[in-house]
Amino acid sequence: MTLCFRDLCTEELENRGRRGLMALWAHTLTELIYTALKERRSTLARNTYQSVLGVAIVTALILLIPLLTAPAWTPGDFVRAGALLFGTGLAFVLVVRGGGNFAYRSAVGVALAGALFLVWVNLSVGIIGEPNEGANLMYMGVLAVGIGGVFVARLRPQEMARALLATSLAQALVAVIALTFGLGAGSPPGVLGVLILNGFFVLLFAGSALLFRYAGREQTPAGASPGV
Repeated sequence: MTLCFRDLCTEELENRGRRGLMALWAHTLTELIYTALKERRSTLARNTYQSVLGVAIVTALILLIPLLTAPAWTPGDFVRAGALLFGTGLAFVLVVRGGGNFAYRSAVGVALAGALFLVWVNLSVGIIGEPNEGANLMYMGVLAVGIGGVFVARLRPQEMARALLATSLAQALVAVIALTFGLGAGSPPGVLGVLILNGFFVLLFAGSALLFRYAGREQTPAGASPGV
């Protein structure tokens, strides 16, 4: 192939001079760039398709559990659960696809698991009293803090650590408000249950923040400031 290209260059130089040689080089470079971009796009499309298919398969396998063990589930329950599971899995794949070390991927997984469980528990049994209790809407604010923080952080590990720490504090604030005003005290899970459930989510989000911070330190060059 090298010999063939050299012969083409020699022929163009002899027949058309330097202009012909430059035209050949421009044409060849354009073809190479186009081919590389086309191959890259095909590879990304193939990898994305495989990732989405994998998430869909895992979601279907998880939904087999309630299908076989919880006959009381309605089709709407399966749709909501499937949407939550698939959306969470897809978000994880899209975020970690760009790379990141093990601590970063673990941090993303813990944060998404915390958000998934928070929504799931809130919709199924409720954290502060019954699921239709108005106080449970405060947890939408917790998720809003987390999502807003992610957009501001733009997935950078040190900024993500701050976003998840803010989410953890928002979760703790909801628990303080609930206990201060006695919200959900007269119905399950009661005061102790509210404390335990909120403490669980506080630990999840705080743990994710620590993992993001550690991931950022691993990526910081020697001698540079870690930023947190």
